[in-house]
Amino acid sequence: MRLALALLSATLLNAAAPQLPEPYQSIASLAYAAPPEFAADTLLRMVEFGKLADPGQRRDLIEQAFRLASGTKFPVRLVGLPGTTADTRSGSLSKAYGLKLDALSLESRAVRDMLPLDPAKAREMFQEIARPALPALTCDDALVYDVSDYYQALGAVVDSAFTRKERAKEEHLNFLLDFLGQAASPAQLLALVPVVQGAGVTPQQRELLWARFNGLLETLQPDDRSFSASLGLFGAMSAPEMQVSLEKYRQRGHVCETDSAPADRSRSTSQQQNTPSTPKLERYWQSAQAQTLFQAGQGLRFSSQRDLRSEADRATPQWQQQLADYLGQLAGWTPDQEKSEADYYHQKCDVYQSVVELVPPGPEQDKLLEDYVAFISDSNLYQQSPAEWFLGPAALMERLQSDSQELRRVFAAFLASGNPVLALEARLRQTIGAGLPSWIIGQK
Repeated sequence: MRLALALLSATLLNAAAPQLPEPYQSIASLAYAAPPEFAADTLLRMVEFGKLADPGQRRDLIEQAFRLASGTKFPVRLVGLPGTTADTRSGSLSKAYGLKLDALSLESRAVRDMLPLDPAKAREMFQEIARPALPALTCDDALVYDVSDYYQALGAVVDSAFTRKERAKEEHLNFLLDFLGQAASPAQLLALVPVVQGAGVTPQQRELLWARFNGLLETLQPDDRSFSASLGLFGAMSAPEMQVSLEKYRQRGHVCETDSAPADRSRSTSQQQNTPSTPKLERYWQSAQAQTLFQAGQGLRFSSQRDLRSEADRATPQWQQQLADYLGQLAGWTPDQEKSEADYYHQKCDVYQSVVELVPPGPEQDKLLEDYVAFISDSNLYQQSPAEWFLGPAALMERLQSDSQELRRVFAAFLASGNPVLALEARLRQTIGAGLPSWIIGQK
Protein backbone atom coordinates (compact mmCIF):
# COMPACT_ATOMS: atom_id res chain seq x y z
CA MET A 1 0.00 0.00 0.00
CA ARG A 2 2.80 2.45 0.89
CA LEU A 3 4.47 1.76 -2.46
CA ALA A 4 1.24 2.24 -4.41
CA LEU A 5 0.51 5.54 -2.66
CA ALA A 6 4.06 6.78 -3.21
CA LEU A 7 3.93 5.96 -6.93
CA LEU A 8 0.48 7.58 -7.27
CA SER A 9 1.74 10.69 -5.49
CA ALA A 10 4.77 10.92 -7.78
CA THR A 11 2.59 10.44 -10.88
CA LEU A 12 0.27 13.26 -9.83
CA LEU A 13 3.16 15.57 -8.97
CA ASN A 14 4.88 14.81 -12.26
CA ALA A 15 1.72 15.48 -14.25
CA ALA A 16 1.55 19.02 -12.84
CA ALA A 17 5.28 19.71 -13.05
CA PRO A 18 6.77 21.94 -15.73
CA GLN A 19 8.82 20.23 -18.41
CA LEU A 20 12.50 19.95 -17.64
CA PRO A 21 15.16 20.74 -20.21
CA GLU A 22 16.70 17.76 -21.94
CA PRO A 23 18.33 15.41 -21.12
CA TYR A 24 16.77 15.77 -17.66
CA GLN A 25 13.17 15.31 -18.79
CA SER A 26 14.03 11.99 -20.41
CA ILE A 27 15.94 10.90 -17.30
CA ALA A 28 12.99 11.87 -15.08
CA SER A 29 10.65 9.84 -17.28
CA LEU A 30 12.90 6.81 -16.87
CA ALA A 31 12.99 7.39 -13.12
CA TYR A 32 9.22 7.19 -12.74
CA ALA A 33 9.30 3.65 -14.19
CA ALA A 34 11.86 2.50 -11.59
CA PRO A 35 11.29 1.38 -7.99
CA PRO A 36 10.89 4.35 -5.60
CA GLU A 37 14.42 3.97 -4.18
CA PHE A 38 15.95 4.75 -7.55
CA ALA A 39 13.32 7.27 -8.62
CA ALA A 40 13.89 9.37 -5.49
CA ASP A 41 17.68 9.08 -5.74
CA THR A 42 17.61 10.10 -9.41
CA LEU A 43 15.50 13.21 -8.86
CA LEU A 44 17.80 14.33 -6.06
CA ARG A 45 20.93 13.66 -8.11
CA MET A 46 19.58 15.85 -10.91
CA VAL A 47 19.11 18.69 -8.42
CA GLU A 48 22.50 18.13 -6.80
CA PHE A 49 24.25 18.15 -10.17
CA GLY A 50 23.59 21.91 -10.21
CA LYS A 51 22.66 22.33 -13.87
CA LEU A 52 18.94 23.04 -13.43
CA ALA A 53 18.67 26.83 -13.32
CA ASP A 54 14.97 27.08 -12.42
CA PRO A 55 14.51 27.06 -8.61
CA GLY A 56 10.88 26.01 -9.06
CA GLN A 57 11.93 22.92 -10.99
CA ARG A 58 14.55 22.02 -8.39
CA ARG A 59 12.05 22.43 -5.59
CA ASP A 60 9.48 20.32 -7.41
CA LEU A 61 11.95 17.49 -7.98
CA ILE A 62 12.99 17.52 -4.31
CA GLU A 63 9.37 17.35 -3.16
CA GLN A 64 8.66 14.48 -5.51
CA ALA A 65 11.72 12.63 -4.26
CA PHE A 66 10.64 13.21 -0.66
CA ARG A 67 7.20 11.67 -1.34
CA LEU A 68 8.64 8.74 -3.25
CA ALA A 69 11.08 7.89 -0.45
CA SER A 70 8.29 6.62 1.81
CA GLY A 71 7.71 3.71 -0.58
CA THR A 72 11.20 2.20 -0.34
CA LYS A 73 11.81 -1.34 0.95
CA PHE A 74 14.31 -0.34 3.66
CA PRO A 75 12.87 2.02 6.31
CA VAL A 76 16.16 2.86 8.07
CA ARG A 77 19.83 2.22 7.47
CA LEU A 78 21.82 -0.48 9.25
CA VAL A 79 25.56 -1.14 9.18
CA GLY A 80 27.56 -4.33 9.67
CA LEU A 81 29.66 -4.95 12.75
CA PRO A 82 33.45 -5.11 12.29
CA GLY A 83 34.63 -8.57 11.32
CA THR A 84 31.22 -9.74 10.09
CA THR A 85 30.95 -8.33 6.58
CA ALA A 86 33.35 -10.45 4.51
CA ASP A 87 31.51 -13.05 2.42
CA THR A 88 28.38 -13.02 4.57
CA ARG A 89 24.72 -12.27 4.11
CA SER A 90 24.96 -9.44 6.64
CA GLY A 91 27.92 -8.05 4.70
CA SER A 92 25.85 -7.81 1.53
CA LEU A 93 23.02 -6.17 3.45
CA SER A 94 25.46 -3.69 4.98
CA LYS A 95 26.71 -2.75 1.51
CA ALA A 96 23.13 -2.39 0.28
CA TYR A 97 22.25 -0.13 3.20
CA GLY A 98 25.45 1.80 2.45
CA LEU A 99 23.85 2.96 -0.82
CA LYS A 100 21.54 5.05 1.39
CA LEU A 101 18.40 4.12 -0.50
CA ASP A 102 16.39 3.64 2.71
CA ALA A 103 13.43 5.91 3.41
CA LEU A 104 15.03 7.81 6.29
CA SER A 105 18.27 8.58 4.43
CA LEU A 106 16.48 9.70 1.26
CA GLU A 107 14.01 11.88 3.16
CA SER A 108 16.83 13.46 5.17
CA ARG A 109 18.78 14.09 1.98
CA ALA A 110 15.74 15.78 0.41
CA VAL A 111 15.49 18.08 3.43
CA ARG A 112 19.16 19.02 3.07
CA ASP A 113 18.67 19.73 -0.64
CA MET A 114 15.61 21.89 0.08
CA LEU A 115 17.30 24.08 2.72
CA PRO A 116 19.12 26.45 0.31
CA LEU A 117 15.94 26.87 -1.77
CA ASP A 118 13.27 27.20 0.90
CA PRO A 119 14.31 26.86 4.55
CA ALA A 120 10.73 27.01 5.83
CA LYS A 121 9.68 24.21 3.49
CA ALA A 122 12.70 22.14 4.51
CA ARG A 123 11.71 22.51 8.15
CA GLU A 124 8.15 21.48 7.34
CA MET A 125 9.40 18.43 5.43
CA PHE A 126 11.67 17.40 8.28
CA GLN A 127 8.75 17.47 10.68
CA GLU A 128 6.82 15.18 8.33
CA ILE A 129 9.45 12.44 8.53
CA ALA A 130 8.37 9.58 10.76
CA ARG A 131 10.71 9.60 13.72
CA PRO A 132 13.03 6.59 13.61
CA ALA A 133 11.55 3.44 15.14
CA LEU A 134 14.43 1.21 16.17
CA PRO A 135 13.25 -2.17 17.52
CA ALA A 136 15.50 -3.85 20.06
CA LEU A 137 18.35 -5.98 18.69
CA THR A 138 19.91 -9.11 20.17
CA CYS A 139 23.50 -10.35 20.34
CA ASP A 140 22.65 -12.60 17.38
CA ASP A 141 22.21 -9.53 15.15
CA ALA A 142 25.14 -8.61 12.90
CA LEU A 143 23.70 -5.25 11.82
CA VAL A 144 23.11 -2.16 13.97
CA TYR A 145 21.24 1.06 13.29
CA ASP A 146 22.79 4.16 11.73
CA VAL A 147 20.53 7.22 11.79
CA SER A 148 23.29 9.80 11.43
CA ASP A 149 21.88 11.34 8.22
CA TYR A 150 18.57 12.08 9.94
CA TYR A 151 20.26 13.89 12.80
CA GLN A 152 22.62 15.71 10.45
CA ALA A 153 19.49 17.03 8.74
CA LEU A 154 18.09 17.98 12.15
CA GLY A 155 21.23 19.99 12.90
CA ALA A 156 21.07 21.71 9.51
CA VAL A 157 17.41 22.62 10.05
CA VAL A 158 18.12 24.01 13.52
CA ASP A 159 20.93 26.18 12.15
CA SER A 160 19.34 27.33 8.88
CA ALA A 161 15.53 27.10 8.98
CA PHE A 162 14.65 29.52 11.78
CA THR A 163 14.32 33.27 11.35
CA ARG A 164 16.16 35.73 13.55
CA LYS A 165 12.89 36.50 15.33
CA GLU A 166 12.25 32.81 15.97
CA ARG A 167 15.77 32.32 17.26
CA ALA A 168 15.33 35.23 19.65
CA LYS A 169 12.36 33.34 21.09
CA GLU A 170 14.54 30.20 21.35
CA GLU A 171 12.26 28.31 18.99
CA HIS A 172 15.26 26.61 17.38
CA LEU A 173 16.46 25.48 20.81
CA ASN A 174 13.06 24.10 21.76
CA PHE A 175 12.86 22.35 18.40
CA LEU A 176 16.16 20.59 19.05
CA LEU A 177 15.25 19.80 22.66
CA ASP A 178 12.05 18.15 21.48
CA PHE A 179 13.88 15.81 19.12
CA LEU A 180 16.64 15.24 21.64
CA GLY A 181 14.15 14.27 24.31
CA GLN A 182 12.68 11.52 22.14
CA ALA A 183 15.97 9.70 21.58
CA ALA A 184 15.60 6.18 22.92
CA SER A 185 18.58 4.22 21.58
CA PRO A 186 22.39 4.40 21.55
CA ALA A 187 22.31 4.93 17.77
CA GLN A 188 20.25 8.08 18.23
CA LEU A 189 22.41 9.46 21.03
CA LEU A 190 25.57 8.74 19.05
CA ALA A 191 24.18 10.71 16.12
CA LEU A 192 23.17 13.56 18.42
CA VAL A 193 26.67 14.15 19.86
CA PRO A 194 27.93 16.17 16.84
CA VAL A 195 24.56 17.95 16.62
CA VAL A 196 24.82 19.19 20.19
CA GLN A 197 28.51 20.06 19.73
CA GLY A 198 27.93 22.01 16.51
CA ALA A 199 24.55 23.64 17.07
CA GLY A 200 24.48 27.41 16.60
CA VAL A 201 23.41 28.24 20.15
CA THR A 202 24.71 30.32 23.03
CA PRO A 203 26.97 28.73 25.68
CA GLN A 204 24.09 28.74 28.16
CA GLN A 205 21.80 27.03 25.64
CA ARG A 206 24.44 24.42 24.91
CA GLU A 207 24.72 23.65 28.64
CA LEU A 208 20.97 22.97 28.61
CA LEU A 209 21.36 20.65 25.62
CA TRP A 210 24.16 18.73 27.33
CA ALA A 211 22.12 18.44 30.52
CA ARG A 212 19.23 16.91 28.57
CA PHE A 213 21.59 14.65 26.62
CA ASN A 214 23.39 13.42 29.74
CA GLY A 215 20.11 12.73 31.51
CA LEU A 216 19.08 10.50 28.63
CA LEU A 217 22.46 8.78 28.51
CA GLU A 218 22.34 7.93 32.21
CA THR A 219 18.80 6.52 32.12
CA LEU A 220 18.88 4.76 28.74
CA GLN A 221 17.91 1.06 28.73
CA PRO A 222 19.74 -0.19 25.62
CA ASP A 223 19.52 -3.66 24.15
CA ASP A 224 22.73 -5.66 24.47
CA ARG A 225 23.75 -5.51 20.79
CA SER A 226 23.22 -1.74 20.47
CA PHE A 227 25.01 -1.16 23.78
CA SER A 228 27.99 -3.29 22.74
CA ALA A 229 28.29 -1.58 19.37
CA SER A 230 28.07 1.89 20.92
CA LEU A 231 30.92 1.61 23.41
CA GLY A 232 33.83 2.13 21.03
CA LEU A 233 31.96 4.74 19.03
CA PHE A 234 31.13 6.81 22.10
CA GLY A 235 34.76 6.62 23.16
CA ALA A 236 35.92 7.90 19.78
CA MET A 237 33.63 10.93 19.70
CA SER A 238 32.87 11.75 23.34
CA ALA A 239 33.01 15.35 24.54
CA PRO A 240 34.27 16.45 27.96
CA GLU A 241 30.72 17.52 28.88
CA MET A 242 29.48 13.91 28.71
CA GLN A 243 32.33 12.01 30.40
CA VAL A 244 30.68 11.52 33.80
CA SER A 245 27.40 10.37 32.28
CA LEU A 246 29.23 8.14 29.79
CA GLU A 247 30.95 6.30 32.63
CA LYS A 248 27.57 5.66 34.24
CA TYR A 249 26.23 4.46 30.91
CA ARG A 250 29.13 2.03 30.46
CA GLN A 251 28.42 0.43 33.83
CA ARG A 252 24.72 -0.17 33.16
CA GLY A 253 24.66 -2.29 30.01
CA HIS A 254 25.57 -5.85 29.07
CA VAL A 255 28.23 -6.57 26.45
CA CYS A 256 27.68 -9.28 23.85
CA GLU A 257 30.25 -12.06 23.54
CA THR A 258 33.28 -11.45 21.36
CA ASP A 259 32.31 -11.61 17.70
CA SER A 260 33.99 -14.31 15.67
CA ALA A 261 36.42 -13.55 12.86
CA PRO A 262 35.44 -14.10 9.21
CA ALA A 263 35.39 -17.71 8.07
CA ASP A 264 38.64 -19.40 7.12
CA ARG A 265 37.91 -21.05 3.80
CA SER A 266 40.77 -23.48 4.28
CA ARG A 267 38.72 -25.21 6.98
CA SER A 268 35.99 -27.65 6.09
CA THR A 269 32.35 -26.61 5.87
CA SER A 270 31.44 -28.75 8.88
CA GLN A 271 34.19 -27.15 10.98
CA GLN A 272 32.94 -23.66 10.09
CA GLN A 273 29.30 -24.51 10.80
CA ASN A 274 30.13 -26.00 14.22
CA THR A 275 32.08 -22.95 15.39
CA PRO A 276 30.04 -20.83 17.86
CA SER A 277 29.50 -17.35 16.54
CA THR A 278 28.12 -14.16 18.02
CA PRO A 279 26.54 -12.61 16.09
CA LYS A 280 24.92 -15.33 13.98
CA LEU A 281 26.25 -15.16 10.44
CA GLU A 282 25.08 -16.68 7.18
CA ARG A 283 28.38 -17.27 5.43
CA TYR A 284 28.84 -17.48 1.68
CA TRP A 285 30.59 -20.24 -0.27
CA GLN A 286 29.20 -22.98 1.95
CA SER A 287 27.11 -25.06 -0.46
CA ALA A 288 28.81 -27.77 -2.51
CA GLN A 289 28.30 -25.88 -5.78
CA ALA A 290 29.49 -22.56 -4.34
CA GLN A 291 32.64 -24.11 -2.91
CA THR A 292 33.38 -25.86 -6.20
CA LEU A 293 33.04 -22.61 -8.12
CA PHE A 294 35.10 -20.68 -5.59
CA GLN A 295 37.97 -23.14 -5.73
CA ALA A 296 37.84 -23.46 -9.53
CA GLY A 297 37.79 -19.67 -9.80
CA GLN A 298 40.97 -19.50 -7.76
CA GLY A 299 42.52 -21.88 -10.29
CA LEU A 300 41.57 -19.55 -13.12
CA ARG A 301 43.14 -16.57 -11.41
CA PHE A 302 46.24 -18.09 -9.80
CA SER A 303 48.88 -20.62 -10.79
CA SER A 304 49.70 -23.65 -8.64
CA GLN A 305 52.40 -21.47 -7.01
CA ARG A 306 49.70 -18.90 -6.11
CA ASP A 307 51.09 -16.38 -8.57
CA LEU A 308 48.60 -14.25 -10.48
CA ARG A 309 48.22 -15.67 -13.98
CA SER A 310 49.63 -13.42 -16.71
CA GLU A 311 47.86 -12.48 -19.93
CA ALA A 312 50.07 -15.01 -21.70
CA ASP A 313 48.94 -17.74 -19.28
CA ARG A 314 45.32 -16.84 -19.98
CA ALA A 315 45.87 -17.06 -23.75
CA THR A 316 46.91 -20.74 -23.71
CA PRO A 317 44.50 -23.45 -24.96
CA GLN A 318 44.67 -25.12 -21.55
CA TRP A 319 43.42 -22.03 -19.75
CA GLN A 320 40.74 -21.43 -22.39
CA GLN A 321 39.45 -24.98 -21.86
CA GLN A 322 39.55 -24.44 -18.11
CA LEU A 323 37.47 -21.28 -18.60
CA ALA A 324 34.93 -23.09 -20.79
CA ASP A 325 34.52 -25.81 -18.16
CA TYR A 326 34.11 -23.17 -15.49
CA LEU A 327 31.40 -21.31 -17.40
CA GLY A 328 29.56 -24.57 -17.84
CA GLN A 329 29.60 -25.07 -14.06
CA LEU A 330 28.43 -21.49 -13.58
CA ALA A 331 25.47 -22.03 -15.91
CA GLY A 332 24.43 -25.04 -13.85
CA TRP A 333 24.30 -23.09 -10.58
CA THR A 334 20.67 -22.49 -9.55
CA PRO A 335 18.95 -20.65 -6.66
CA ASP A 336 17.66 -23.85 -5.07
CA GLN A 337 21.27 -24.78 -4.25
CA GLU A 338 21.58 -21.85 -1.83
CA LYS A 339 19.72 -20.83 1.32
CA SER A 340 18.07 -17.82 -0.30
CA GLU A 341 17.63 -16.02 -3.58
CA ALA A 342 19.78 -13.19 -2.20
CA ASP A 343 22.67 -15.49 -1.24
CA TYR A 344 22.61 -17.05 -4.70
CA TYR A 345 22.48 -13.66 -6.42
CA HIS A 346 25.35 -12.03 -4.53
CA GLN A 347 27.69 -14.98 -4.90
CA LYS A 348 26.95 -15.44 -8.59
CA CYS A 349 27.49 -11.71 -9.18
CA ASP A 350 30.91 -12.02 -7.52
CA VAL A 351 31.80 -14.90 -9.83
CA TYR A 352 30.64 -13.08 -12.95
CA GLN A 353 32.57 -9.93 -12.05
CA SER A 354 35.73 -11.91 -11.40
CA VAL A 355 35.53 -13.74 -14.72
CA VAL A 356 34.72 -10.60 -16.71
CA GLU A 357 37.95 -9.12 -15.34
CA LEU A 358 39.99 -12.17 -16.33
CA VAL A 359 38.80 -12.51 -19.92
CA PRO A 360 40.52 -10.08 -22.33
CA PRO A 361 38.38 -7.69 -24.44
CA GLY A 362 36.83 -9.39 -27.41
CA PRO A 363 33.82 -11.51 -28.40
CA GLU A 364 34.21 -13.84 -25.41
CA GLN A 365 34.15 -10.99 -22.93
CA ASP A 366 31.21 -9.42 -24.78
CA LYS A 367 29.27 -12.66 -24.40
CA LEU A 368 30.15 -12.86 -20.70
CA LEU A 369 29.00 -9.30 -20.15
CA GLU A 370 25.76 -10.02 -22.02
CA ASP A 371 25.16 -13.11 -19.85
CA TYR A 372 25.90 -11.18 -16.66
CA VAL A 373 23.53 -8.33 -17.53
CA ALA A 374 20.83 -10.88 -18.44
CA PHE A 375 21.33 -12.60 -15.09
CA ILE A 376 21.01 -9.28 -13.23
CA SER A 377 17.97 -8.20 -15.23
CA ASP A 378 16.08 -11.45 -14.62
CA SER A 379 16.80 -11.75 -10.89
CA ASN A 380 13.81 -11.95 -8.55
CA LEU A 381 15.78 -9.82 -6.09
CA TYR A 382 14.95 -6.78 -8.23
CA GLN A 383 11.42 -6.87 -6.83
CA GLN A 384 12.20 -8.39 -3.43
CA SER A 385 14.97 -6.02 -2.32
CA PRO A 386 15.91 -3.39 -4.94
CA ALA A 387 18.86 -1.88 -3.06
CA GLU A 388 20.41 -5.32 -2.52
CA TRP A 389 19.85 -6.16 -6.17
CA PHE A 390 21.68 -2.99 -7.25
CA LEU A 391 24.92 -4.19 -5.63
CA GLY A 392 25.50 -6.36 -8.72
CA PRO A 393 25.48 -3.62 -11.35
CA ALA A 394 27.12 -1.12 -8.96
CA ALA A 395 30.07 -3.46 -8.32
CA LEU A 396 30.53 -4.05 -12.04
CA MET A 397 30.65 -0.30 -12.75
CA GLU A 398 33.06 0.24 -9.86
CA ARG A 399 35.44 -2.47 -11.08
CA LEU A 400 35.52 -1.01 -14.58
CA GLN A 401 35.44 2.70 -13.76
CA SER A 402 39.13 3.17 -14.62
CA ASP A 403 38.53 1.87 -18.15
CA SER A 404 36.27 4.31 -20.00
CA GLN A 405 35.97 2.06 -23.05
CA GLU A 406 34.84 -0.93 -20.99
CA LEU A 407 32.45 1.27 -19.04
CA ARG A 408 30.85 2.51 -22.28
CA ARG A 409 30.25 -1.11 -23.25
CA VAL A 410 28.62 -1.75 -19.90
CA PHE A 411 26.36 1.27 -20.32
CA ALA A 412 25.37 0.07 -23.79
CA ALA A 413 24.48 -3.33 -22.34
CA PHE A 414 22.48 -1.66 -19.55
CA LEU A 415 20.54 0.47 -22.05
CA ALA A 416 19.72 -2.60 -24.14
CA SER A 417 18.72 -4.74 -21.13
CA GLY A 418 15.09 -3.66 -20.85
CA ASN A 419 15.58 -3.16 -17.11
CA PRO A 420 14.38 0.33 -16.02
CA VAL A 421 17.05 0.81 -13.33
CA LEU A 422 19.94 -0.33 -15.49
CA ALA A 423 18.85 1.97 -18.32
CA LEU A 424 18.31 4.81 -15.85
CA GLU A 425 21.73 4.40 -14.24
CA ALA A 426 23.45 4.31 -17.62
CA ARG A 427 21.73 7.54 -18.71
CA LEU A 428 22.46 9.21 -15.39
CA ARG A 429 26.14 8.35 -15.37
CA GLN A 430 26.55 9.32 -19.01
CA THR A 431 24.99 12.71 -18.18
CA ILE A 432 26.08 13.66 -14.68
CA GLY A 433 28.53 10.99 -13.56
CA ALA A 434 28.43 8.96 -10.36
CA GLY A 435 29.06 11.75 -7.87
CA LEU A 436 27.02 12.43 -4.74
CA PRO A 437 27.12 15.36 -2.30
CA SER A 438 30.12 15.28 0.02
CA TRP A 439 27.92 15.06 3.11
CA ILE A 440 26.50 11.79 1.75
CA ILE A 441 29.80 10.31 0.56
CA GLY A 442 31.46 11.06 3.88
CA GLN A 443 28.96 8.88 5.74
CA LYS A 444 29.18 5.76 3.54
